[in-house]
Amino acid sequence: MTRVIARSMGYPTILTMLVLICGFAPAQTDHLSKDGDRARTFSITTDRGKHITPEVFGGNLLVVNFWETSCVPCVKEMPSLSDFARKSRSEHVVVVAVGGDEDAQKYRRFLRDHRIALETYRDPDRRISKSFGTYTFPETYIIQDGRIIRKVVGAIDWTSTDITAFVRAAAVKK
Repeated sequence: MTRVIARSMGYPTILTMLVLICGFAPAQTDHLSKDGDRARTFSITTDRGKHITPEVFGGNLLVVNFWETSCVPCVKEMPSLSDFARKSRSEHVVVVAVGGDEDAQKYRRFLRDHRIALETYRDPDRRISKSFGTYTFPETYIIQDGRIIRKVVGAIDWTSTDITAFVRAAAVKK
């Protein structure tokens, strides 16, 4: 059947039709957030009851970390992120870890067992991470005045000199 259509219409005609049809199809691209972009809009109430949006979060800098309990690099990163959150509070830095876990019990057990000392929120549909264009974890955004000032892809040591110096400098600018 394909050969009959190809012979009667010719390959150039088929190719032109495909280009026209596909060229007018709506694009299915996701927005990949990067440094300098406006942060994607979201509004959450953390597990501790704190209301957070990229514009209103009660501090100078907002650090949004996307993670989940089944992600080995995320689990390795969480203690340093938790230490960073604790040490940065005095500089008005708010850190929120947005977990993509579907299993609420597993998520809560992880937070309890690892004594996570930062704001957390469970987003099992990954609505927020998808809006940022984040599909692999961990990925973190540092937001100031509603704009992304630094994007961190992959796990890092949040107590390192590089990141703490960056955050201190940004917090002072405010």
